[in-house]
Amino acid sequence: MIILGVNSYFEHPSVALVRDGELLFAAEDERFTGIKHGRRYSPYHSYLPIDAAYRALDHTGISFHDIDEIAYSYHRWRHLRSLWGCLTGRRLSTLREELAAFAGLACLPAALRSGYDVPQRYRHLMRPEDIRGVPFREWPHHLTHAASAFFCSGWDEALTIVCDGAGENACTSVFVGRGRRLRTVAEQVVPDSLGLFYSLVTRHLGFEPFADEFKVMGLAAYGEPRFADEFARVLPLLPDGRYRLDLRRLRALDRRVAPARSPGAPLERVHRDIARSAQQRLEEALEHIVTHYARTTGLRRLCLAGGTFLNCVANGRIAALGLFDDVFVQPAASDAGTAVGAASLSAIRRGAPAQLSYDSFCLGTAHPDRAVEAAFTQAGLEAQWLTEAEVTERLADRLARGRIAAVFRGRMEFGPRALGNRSLLAAASDPGMRDRLNRVKGREDFRPVAPIVPWEAFDDYFSGHPDPYMLFTGSAKDKAKERTPAAVHVDGTARVQAVRAEREPFLHRLLCRFADRSGDPVLINTSFNVRGKPIVESPQEALACFLGSEVDCLSMGGWFYEKGA
Repeated sequence: MIILGVNSYFEHPSVALVRDGELLFAAEDERFTGIKHGRRYSPYHSYLPIDAAYRALDHTGISFHDIDEIAYSYHRWRHLRSLWGCLTGRRLSTLREELAAFAGLACLPAALRSGYDVPQRYRHLMRPEDIRGVPFREWPHHLTHAASAFFCSGWDEALTIVCDGAGENACTSVFVGRGRRLRTVAEQVVPDSLGLFYSLVTRHLGFEPFADEFKVMGLAAYGEPRFADEFARVLPLLPDGRYRLDLRRLRALDRRVAPARSPGAPLERVHRDIARSAQQRLEEALEHIVTHYARTTGLRRLCLAGGTFLNCVANGRIAALGLFDDVFVQPAASDAGTAVGAASLSAIRRGAPAQLSYDSFCLGTAHPDRAVEAAFTQAGLEAQWLTEAEVTERLADRLARGRIAAVFRGRMEFGPRALGNRSLLAAASDPGMRDRLNRVKGREDFRPVAPIVPWEAFDDYFSGHPDPYMLFTGSAKDKAKERTPAAVHVDGTARVQAVRAEREPFLHRLLCRFADRSGDPVLINTSFNVRGKPIVESPQEALACFLGSEVDCLSMGGWFYEKGA
């Protein structure tokens, strides 16, 4: 039984393939189109992630003929039933816009089966006639978010909370996951959206809403919460884990707090303080929700999904509450992860095991060494072939000398974080390394970079919740501040990737070999891309990014190349 999960209604269009309960493949369409976040949402046109679907089929040796069901992570009829909000002022968009969106949703199955969107070069795997009789099942958006977390957690029971801009109507949803079922406990609907709250603050600060919220999170560390009282009025907390969003006040920040910043304008103290005040209120609201339902359900495990839970500072605060024995955040917590959730729901409905099996969240494409060699040859570069042990030693040596190294190996990661397979690595001991990496990538100078450390060494340098997916912020201990200053944000925190030897043997060995030379098993790990571009997917993209930047050396598969060597 093979299920193709598809997400494409909002941003981050993606696909996932599940066969008999095994998660075979998952990737965002942006990695193949080169368009960051895949698309911008518009109610006036629909979208299908055809490129990602083709790469999923090509990687797994599956074709449209083998698919038993297509699972879609948005439910058009729930969407239609919510449109009364356009007449009562509860929805921000007009009735015309929402009806246009519904029409686009209604056309998606026919669009896929028609073949209009499928290029001829893909049709050996994606023949439209092979998909015409395949069921196209729609699932509620927040349910697919919840499924992406709970059914990937490995747990039989967990409190599961979803928070994002909005689904069909829900903005925050609370579920209890048990066995094969997710039961809805509570939900809040449009316009009471924490995701919308943070996105409108993002826009007020001159960044791109529904895209640059992580910049506001990073900027907040430089500010003071002097507007906390105003944001408490914008987002009042109510009894029983509820809250309300006062859109009138939020839209009046120009008058009540400060004028909106123009994109590209200098960042001033007031902007940093707005970011800090909004971040603090978001954390307070999430703690309010989580605390209430932890106490009312008595559950000791927590699953989180939805774009709001890519806020690793808030996740760190939730983990530090001590209410749970463990917390799992879906690594692709944005809408990208709903392709996995939709596929899991359809698979379980057809009798698959409740928990998906997977080796890691490196679920995307891979490129063989012969393709890497061909890319170097086409570029006119003479790379050196090394064994894996030699690659490890060479990288450790160059990193200890202060070089920046690009690493391209194995399968591409699913989700927004580079976890060592499409990464830029550097020593954390150089206090100037953060600024240097930000220049290399063309990023704003206030942006932090994240450390990577062996799991067993985490407690020597950091306190908090160790996580392999960089989804929690913790506190840096004095040892980290003194010996790995580039890994520590201005407020003394760090978003740490903790690496287990049995799960990531190459990265773990590299950290140990680096420690042999430097004394500390801590490196900086940031994504292999430049500002405005997705993480690199192919050897050609990796070479173009490497050659067009100030990165010093490139390890790609078994091949190693160093500038100036």
